[in-house]
Amino acid sequence: MRQRCGGGAAMTDAEFWEVERSLWLKGAEAFRAWVAPDCVMVFPEPAGILSGEGIVDSVARAPRWQRIAISGPVLRRTGTAAVVLTYRAEAHRGGGEPHRALCSSAYVHDAGDWWLVQHQQTPLGAGQGRGDDR
Repeated sequence: MRQRCGGGAAMTDAEFWEVERSLWLKGAEAFRAWVAPDCVMVFPEPAGILSGEGIVDSVARAPRWQRIAISGPVLRRTGTAAVVLTYRAEAHRGGGEPHRALCSSAYVHDAGDWWLVQHQQTPLGAGQGRGDDR
């Protein structure tokens, strides 16, 4: 059973970014609280394309990120029922190299709450991800 941790109709921009950070740093419970049952996520291999409970299962098995830096954040609202976030992420865990990616997430307002329905990470190669390199 999913248990919500907030997120009524009037979520602020800052609250969306707080949710996004929590999905990087917290465990499966954060995903159960915010991820829609029909959500689709695209990650670098070996995870690949995940949906539904496969997302939560994957998160439960993986070590969590210890810290996340978000740069270039953009939040766009489409009407009153959809929000899209885009940003560059640099995530760290253990002593390994940071994971750098361009990310997008889409949230929809449904049945009185906001739900994450899509997330994508496009990995950035070495030397990318530290500013505007268009």
